[in-house]
Amino acid sequence: MNFYEAQDDARKRTKWLVLYFILAVIGVIVALYSVFGIYLMNTSARYFDETTKTYQTIGGEWWNLEAFITIAVGTTAVILLGNIFKSLQLAGGGEVVARDMGGRLVDPHTSDFHEKRLINVVEEMAISSGVPVPQVWMMDQEAGINAFAAGTEPGNAVIGVTRGCVQQLNRSELQGVIAHEFSHILNGDMKMNMRLIGWLFGIMMLSLLGQMLFHSLRFVRIRSNSRDNNGAGIVIAMLAAGVALMVIGSIGVFFARMIQAAISRQREYLADASAVEFTRDPAGIAGALKKIGGQQEGAAMTSAKAGEASHMFFSDGGMFSFGFATHPPLDVRISAIEKSWDGKFKKTELPPVADRSVMNRGDARVSGFSAGGSTSDIANDETSVNVPREDWNHLGDASLNDIAVGGKILAGLSEEWISACHDREYAQALVFGMLLAEDKALKKGEVSFLRKTAGDSAVELALQWQDELAEIHSSKKIALLDLCIPTLRRLTMPEYERFIEITRWLIASDGEVDIFEYMLQKVLERHLSSHFLRHGSVRVKYNKLSKVSHEANILLSTLAGIGASNESDLKTAYQQATQEIQYELGGDLQILPPEECGLGQVNEALEKLEQTSSLVRKQLIHACGLAVMHDGVLESREAEMLRAVADAMGCAIPPFVKAS
Repeated sequence: MNFYEAQDDARKRTKWLVLYFILAVIGVIVALYSVFGIYLMNTSARYFDETTKTYQTIGGEWWNLEAFITIAVGTTAVILLGNIFKSLQLAGGGEVVARDMGGRLVDPHTSDFHEKRLINVVEEMAISSGVPVPQVWMMDQEAGINAFAAGTEPGNAVIGVTRGCVQQLNRSELQGVIAHEFSHILNGDMKMNMRLIGWLFGIMMLSLLGQMLFHSLRFVRIRSNSRDNNGAGIVIAMLAAGVALMVIGSIGVFFARMIQAAISRQREYLADASAVEFTRDPAGIAGALKKIGGQQEGAAMTSAKAGEASHMFFSDGGMFSFGFATHPPLDVRISAIEKSWDGKFKKTELPPVADRSVMNRGDARVSGFSAGGSTSDIANDETSVNVPREDWNHLGDASLNDIAVGGKILAGLSEEWISACHDREYAQALVFGMLLAEDKALKKGEVSFLRKTAGDSAVELALQWQDELAEIHSSKKIALLDLCIPTLRRLTMPEYERFIEITRWLIASDGEVDIFEYMLQKVLERHLSSHFLRHGSVRVKYNKLSKVSHEANILLSTLAGIGASNESDLKTAYQQATQEIQYELGGDLQILPPEECGLGQVNEALEKLEQTSSLVRKQLIHACGLAVMHDGVLESREAEMLRAVADAMGCAIPPFVKAS
């Protein structure tokens, strides 16, 4: 599966979602009026007409235009208001959904074995995918095996996991579940699923209003004396209204379940296949599905709001679906992964304590939480890596995302760095350390400013980490940034504003912006602003590369010059970058002069290129990669620029290292 193609397919499915929504609204209106029409047919009244001096009969007819218009307008208004309300609420990102599911944010410093293992797996997966680490939420009251990914974009994504999931699954199976959810983040399903919640909430509004009215009566007490007869009448009327709204609203629930099934079923097969490619271990996700089928709780969700998000879960949560299941049957999903499956599910057994302690000590992927020291076997000088052209030609394929790479990079980070990424103050100081200048005169001014704005402790840590991180490859620096993102999202708004102000000052302090600083600023501001400023998604305006040919040429000319040491290298890099897309760009392309390729021009170009479709972005990033790695070697500054370009366009690219 290729994530760029999957994202494009998700965008097309979103257009279908609008059509499904319109048809559902029409269906609800017709169904509601049909019920009302039956009432009209059985209701009639006689009155004396003074003009004809005779008795006339009214009613008894199914069709009444005035009543139909009233019902249509009223129903549409309720649905749209519900949609607008929920969409505004969901603008806060995935943590809104996590709270609705009864989740709590997992502390990265937790001493709980299961939670620590979960954090470790999520961090490995994020690093290997080239996206910021999502926040991890635990649903403690849910005994079933289930999980979800929610958010409007990777910068505000969360991974939600049930307590049953972390307790019942071994590490391999947990990796399979998390890989499945990460595929939803990368292939565009997560954003589509969030929109779907908003649309479905509107359609289900009548039923939800009925449930709220009905449940509110649990707190009403009626006294037996005669003075409370009016109160009893009101309660009975409320009860009747609640039941009526729930019954009538079930029409909307029916259409909502139908839309959920139509949108999500096929995407679940893709996510399962992607999880296998991520982990290189079909037995992991297959084992998780077998345990769901073999335990009493299955994947059941007890949260009252689970129904509206049922399409987001790893497996069917047992919600009433009117026959429209949001997920394929377990046996079908398992058979698609394991062709030779014997059809038997697994009964869940918790591993003994001794086994868990051995796993915690011996698994290389967990070693990043224990003793420090690098176990990475990235190239010895750690400033460059080899990238085969064949691998780069498969950009976006799930097969390039390997959780072993994430585990390897994580194992190569010292325990002190990882702990810093998990602490609010230390994470900020770590970023400041990456931005401090090498020049002593410049550094003196930066340190003075940092001491006034962030304090002595931040200065000491920043100086320490500047020395330690100076020579390591960008794959590790970027991993540290990605590990910091969920921690920085826990800042208050004033703290966030101060942090961004300091980073911008440090970047601008020397009067110029180098490539690493540009990359860091793009990564931080994109993924933090989506959380704190809650900006909407950028609309796709350009579906063809020819529509953005000038901006593409600015980008490719700039990247061709990054790794070129002479004019010959520059021409070779540019030729390789444009060879496959020259026809689509149109005209005789020429390398732009340096004055047209500064960071200002690149920034403006990226703002427009962000509005391209997923497939166009794939072409652009592939060409950018060819420009900087024409010699087969990816230097740190080249990797940094590629990450900046990808992040600016809202894309994820994996690290450029291999597992042993």
